[in-house]
Amino acid sequence: MTLDTWLVSISNWYEAKQYDQIETLETLLYSAPNSVWGPALTDDQSKAIACWLDGCLRVFEHTKYHNTKKAYQTLQYASAKLEVAAFNSAADIDIKDWCLKRLQHLTVLSLEFCNQQQDQSTWNKKAHSLIEMHVKLMASLSWNESLNSSNTPSLMSPH
Repeated sequence: MTLDTWLVSISNWYEAKQYDQIETLETLLYSAPNSVWGPALTDDQSKAIACWLDGCLRVFEHTKYHNTKKAYQTLQYASAKLEVAAFNSAADIDIKDWCLKRLQHLTVLSLEFCNQQQDQSTWNKKAHSLIEMHVKLMASLSWNESLNSSNTPSLMSPH
């Protein structure tokens, strides 16, 4: 599926306002073309990634009270896709920055979700794992540290 056809499909889902049709939305999310995450920043790519993330958050909101496993997996799926985009050396710097900012938001949302669950022995472990992984990810990226005196943002600057 091309970015253009995917955008038409996701736009149709939004325009139909059938927000209870989560299965249709999920199919669209899981069939999103790789170009949603870059590497070039275009108006269509920007709209696509925003719609994709909004769709993931809608699936999360729809499932968080009756299917906690699926809700958590949806957040982790979205996080993983954003991580891949952030590590894509060919991706536009603005895409990487956008993905990292949203990844931080998803991490906080995931931690809040874990904290709200009944079985804290299980969810506390997941929360600690999330924190450890996020700290390692952000340290490995060295986001906003300069490679040289020009203060150019870099994903992979040496420590």
